Amino acid sequence: MRIRCRGVVLVAFVAVLSMFGSRTRAGEGVRELPAAPEGASAVGTDYALRTVAFGGASVTLVDVHSGLGDWTRPQLADLSPLPAATPPGKDGVQWFYGGVAGWMAVPTGWRLQRAAIGADANARYTFVAPEGAASGWVTYSVIPACEECLLQEAAGLLPNAGEQLASRHDASPVLLGQTNPVMSWQSRPDDCTALFRYRANGLTVHAAVLSSVPVSALETGKGDLALADVYAALPASKSALADFMVNGFRQAFPACQSPQGWSG
Repeated sequence: MRIRCRGVVLVAFVAVLSMFGSRTRAGEGVRELPAAPEGASAVGTDYALRTVAFGGASVTLVDVHSGLGDWTRPQLADLSPLPAATPPGKDGVQWFYGGVAGWMAVPTGWRLQRAAIGADANARYTFVAPEGAASGWVTYSVIPACEECLLQEAAGLLPNAGEQLASRHDASPVLLGQTNPVMSWQSRPDDCTALFRYRANGLTVHAAVLSSVPVSALETGKGDLALADVYAALPASKSALADFMVNGFRQAFPACQSPQGWSG
């Protein structure tokens, strides 16, 4: 059931905004793109890691203390098959599995900085390079239900999101491509996919924002809208590795092909 973040759900929505951060400049109609990871989670309190053997490989399961006050713990019997794709060249990846997001490819040696699952099952996982975020970071996010959260995350990136968000708040819409930093490259192969790149703090960010059905489904009722996005920031020399992570997430969350949303 779609949650509209009203009434008693307002507290959960405020918590989600804290998790995902403000994405627009008030009154300026500009979408702020992530420049560096925000916040950190505490191991043992907010999350725990379990290294297990699965699919012939050593993988890491992420247990998360969720916004509902309980623990989300992936079980081996419920995992989808391990992706068969391999990273390009000599670059290695380790596989993490987290509730809601599923399999996440992470460069070998990177560490988990933040893991959060909100009361509406909105999930975010952020990993950073051993030397810190200045050397590289990747964030995987999935929003399966909350309409306001979906529009905040998609404004300026997917068609109709900025307009719908503005109409709810009597504000100027964030139009497609109006971002800070300015995108160096962008592509929208369909109404449910935004692919783009930009520079942030000396790194090249490769990003994909994906929706289960077009944002206009919120107005027409033709399908349940869910959103998934990945931002992979690496040095320009690691462009192929960034694309590998982005493309893997695109396969896990096929855009415009899930009228019942994403519930995995």
